[in-house]
Amino acid sequence: MIISVLLQIAWLRQLFREEKRRTINDIENMTTAISKRNLYRSLDEKFTGNVALNRFFLSPEWVDIWRGFDNAKDASLYKAFDVNPQKDSTILNFRLVFLQHRPAHRSSPKYGMGYTVRQMEKLDSLSLLDFKRSIATALGKLELNKDYFFLTHSYVQPNDESSERLKAADFISQRYTYNLLHLRTVQLVIDSVTNQVWFKMRYYLISSILMIVLTAIAFYFILRLMISRRIYADARIAFTSNMTHEIKTPIATVALALESISKYNLINEPVKMERYLQMSKQELQRLSHLIEKILNLSQEGEEIKLSPVFYDVQAGLSDVIRSMELPLQDAGAACELVVSPEPCFIEGDAVHLTTVFFNLIENAIKYTINPLKLLITCSSDGEWITISFKDNGPGIPKAFQDKVFERFFRVPQPGNTLTVKGSGLGLNYVFGVIQSHKGTITLESEGGKGSTFTIKLPAASNEF
Repeated sequence: MIISVLLQIAWLRQLFREEKRRTINDIENMTTAISKRNLYRSLDEKFTGNVALNRFFLSPEWVDIWRGFDNAKDASLYKAFDVNPQKDSTILNFRLVFLQHRPAHRSSPKYGMGYTVRQMEKLDSLSLLDFKRSIATALGKLELNKDYFFLTHSYVQPNDESSERLKAADFISQRYTYNLLHLRTVQLVIDSVTNQVWFKMRYYLISSILMIVLTAIAFYFILRLMISRRIYADARIAFTSNMTHEIKTPIATVALALESISKYNLINEPVKMERYLQMSKQELQRLSHLIEKILNLSQEGEEIKLSPVFYDVQAGLSDVIRSMELPLQDAGAACELVVSPEPCFIEGDAVHLTTVFFNLIENAIKYTINPLKLLITCSSDGEWITISFKDNGPGIPKAFQDKVFERFFRVPQPGNTLTVKGSGLGLNYVFGVIQSHKGTITLESEGGKGSTFTIKLPAASNEF
């Protein structure tokens, strides 16, 4: 991306220099052409009847001759130019006289085609005004309407050309004679042609900016895709390494229940043994569902298939808590269920909803720091069944609360290490099941003050 931007800048810089050079050449050529036209117009009409003379005065050769004559300078040099019309011809006189002493005034009445000093000054002022107007009109066509001035040089007292403004100017023309009176020369000075050059390059500039923007957008999406792919790959690796623990959890519960039956000879306590066997059965069902969930992992986006029945939420919560008795005792956790006096029935899939309750309780056990205190409540307002799981765990930072239900997402632990094993699928699965039941699940959490997951499910109709 940086190389692309640098290449565009280098290309624009080179193009700017070339365009600036062309612009300066165009202005110089324009000034030369206007000076030539003014030289021609400064001839009196009585001198312009000769066709050959007219053609000569409009030729580049005449400009070169006059410029060489005009540029000849010396302190003792006296120059004179005159046009003498004859009956059958017109004579141009150029004189260079080198005097022993400096002439009193170079605009002597003897010089300038027979005009008096006053006539020469008047004609010179009008000619200079006409020259400046022509230059201003031409510059206006080039969108250069300001930031320029004219520097007029007198042969008697030349101007100082060492000013800071002249040194900083982008363009200073050659000295041009604007009439044949040979009193003064003039230069066009433009402070800056940068804006004009950028205006000429506007389409190149727009295309370069557009190219940089498109390149930046492309790089952004490529980088975003690469980061997303890397995060996804890391999550897959974490999923593979942690899924063993997830599968072993229900196996460990069943093993613990069977060991307790054998160790404490619960065959003599049929009620307690039946409860442990029922717990083992539910854990094996959960293990079966977990394996099915892994097998269907590639079918991302597929809706969860439900087998709705008339389901008592409070009875389901009680069964889950009884099944989690051993893990809760092993973690030193206290779990309290507050039931509602009103019936809490929904039309839902018993297996999926039971797994949802298991997941939320297991998360509370896994992530707790202090001895867990878990409060589960269930209530009904006739239209919605509200189930709340409130714990005293470490809480979830606000920055991650919007992501906890995303696939494979796990809240980063201190030091960027995940000390608690997990797949990152549990809450995503919970979210999917609740959505499939046309319900909602929300999270309220604050660092160090625990978390509360609230589920709202539509209450069952009486006609079910």
